[in-house]
Amino acid sequence: MKNKIKCVELRTVDGKVILVLYLYEKEIILEDNPKTNVEKSEAKEEEPKASALEEKEPIMTQAQKRYLFRILAEQGIEGDKAYQYLRDFFQVDSLKEVTKLEASKAIEHLIAEGKGDKNGVPF
Repeated sequence: MKNKIKCVELRTVDGKVILVLYLYEKEIILEDNPKTNVEKSEAKEEEPKASALEEKEPIMTQAQKRYLFRILAEQGIEGDKAYQYLRDFFQVDSLKEVTKLEASKAIEHLIAEGKGDKNGVPF
């Protein structure tokens, strides 16, 4: 099997390389073996069940979490204080319990709250 490799370089305006990305093309062979399919379905059953909250609504993404921490840092709340602030804000023991919808509403709220201090500029 031959692998095709593509190289992508990201450069600055003056030509300095800042990122090199290698893309490997790989062929995947799928087998239609009933025994394999049964083993896969059994393996899935052994996985722990998601909580009722996760089944209804997806949890907050890492991007949302990072954005919340960045907004708080811009307002002078960083590190453990920011984590505690968010746990209190969402009234949860862990940020893993926060849904995407709740995180989106919190982002909107914190940005609106910060606009008063920065003349309408959230960043």
